[in-house]
Amino acid sequence: MYLARDKNNDLYLFADLPTRGRDCWWAEAGIDGTYLRLKNSLYPEVSWESEPRKVSIVMDTESGE
Repeated sequence: MYLARDKNNDLYLFADLPTRGRDCWWAEAGIDGTYLRLKNSLYPEVSWESEPRKVSIVMDTESGE
C-alpha cells in the first residue's frame, strides 16, 4: 500500500503504486476499491512533490474491539 498526496493537498491510500498525473496520483487499475481518501491533516510529511510512501496496516488485536 502507498500514501500519496494530490496537488490540491488531498491525501490517499493506494492499494498499488500510483502514477503521477498533471494534478493528482492515479491508481493503475482505475477502479473503485484501489484507493481510499484520508483526512488531509494526516501525514504532513507526504507532499505533492514527494514520491508515494510505501506503508503497511497493522491491526491491533489487543484492544478486544
